[in-house]
Amino acid sequence: MFFLMFLLMCGAVWLLWNICKNTGDALDKQTAIQYELVSLEKKLEVLSAKLKPGSVDAVSEEGSAKKTKAPVLVDAESPDAEALSKAVNINKASLKEITQLPRIGKALAQRIIDGRPYTNIEGVKQVQGISNDMFSEIELLISAGS
Repeated sequence: MFFLMFLLMCGAVWLLWNICKNTGDALDKQTAIQYELVSLEKKLEVLSAKLKPGSVDAVSEEGSAKKTKAPVLVDAESPDAEALSKAVNINKASLKEITQLPRIGKALAQRIIDGRPYTNIEGVKQVQGISNDMFSEIELLISAGS
């Protein structure tokens, strides 16, 4: 009887250990995917900012030339590059301003906003989703002053 109870306990411990291990692996993969999505989203925003509507001659279905709107590249000096050169105040910045920071997407930016006010920039480390590595990337780009 005791041996059977011991085997059941060992089985339960093994099962719980396996669940925890698999959950950790899945969370790591989910985090990596989230970083990739944020990176792709930022690249898309940069490309969208570089595209500006212009006019290009196009041929209509009847064969006559017609003016239509088409994207035209804007010069490399974009307002996004200028915004990143200034420190973002995490206590006052808008959602859009916070998402300009590296590896920060809309969901994480909203969690940063929800965690306000911050007495110093170290306070942003308490936000779920901000690791020490991420903080080291953004700490020179943020401020918590008034």
